[in-house]
Amino acid sequence: MMKSFLNWRQLIPTLFTLAAMLCGLLSILYVVQGFHGEDPAHWYRLSAKMIMLAMILDGLDGNVARWLKGSSEFGAELDTYVDMTAFGIAPAVLIFAVTMETQDSILRILLPSVVVLSGVVRLARFKVTDPLRGQGGYSGLPITTNAAWVAMLVYISQVPTSENIAGGVFSLQGGWFAMLFLVGIIVFISLQVSNVRFPKPTKKAALFIPCVILVMLFVYLEKGSAAYVAVLMLGMGLLYVMLGPLFVRGIERHKARREGPASEDCE
Repeated sequence: MMKSFLNWRQLIPTLFTLAAMLCGLLSILYVVQGFHGEDPAHWYRLSAKMIMLAMILDGLDGNVARWLKGSSEFGAELDTYVDMTAFGIAPAVLIFAVTMETQDSILRILLPSVVVLSGVVRLARFKVTDPLRGQGGYSGLPITTNAAWVAMLVYISQVPTSENIAGGVFSLQGGWFAMLFLVGIIVFISLQVSNVRFPKPTKKAALFIPCVILVMLFVYLEKGSAAYVAVLMLGMGLLYVMLGPLFVRGIERHKARREGPASEDCE
């Protein structure tokens, strides 16, 4: 009898991965609908929500695989395609749709292009150089960070002025908010292809569970309330970018001190 391709322990986390892929696809389709719909902001907000939902599902698949002892090479390979779709292409399409309506056409093409290219390089290097699939931390900023940055700022910019956090100041058609958006993308996609090391937050339940709760609130709350959640998640993301490398460095120093005496005893 032919052996099953995936046993039930491997199938369950794979379903989470496939759900994340569908969220990435829906994010792109919502943007397309926004091009033709009467209320494009509504569809762009939905697109941003799908990126964040994909992020949680992408984190859950690995945790579920570890809990069930159902890790597989197939699941690891599938995860790469999900990352590229949901956190590389989907944010790039969203950028193209909402941030460049009054900008030069060259920039409208260039910014989404460099987002995709940086993501491709980051994922390819990750696959080749990290056989542990990030379990020991990441070399380079995870692709999900820039995706979240794009999704959160786009969402805030698409909330109606009457329901926005600070009226109409959050516009991606110029001004300080648009500049913040652009600078953040440039910094994040540069860090993606750097050698700066970052921890893997989804391994720690104390960090991952609050993120799950916040994303669920972001997805299900009304526009104005969800915008406040988006600001909170943006703050958490910036703390991760700024403090993550310091945390990894501290862990490495602690490990070196702990192993130092043992190494000397062996000599």
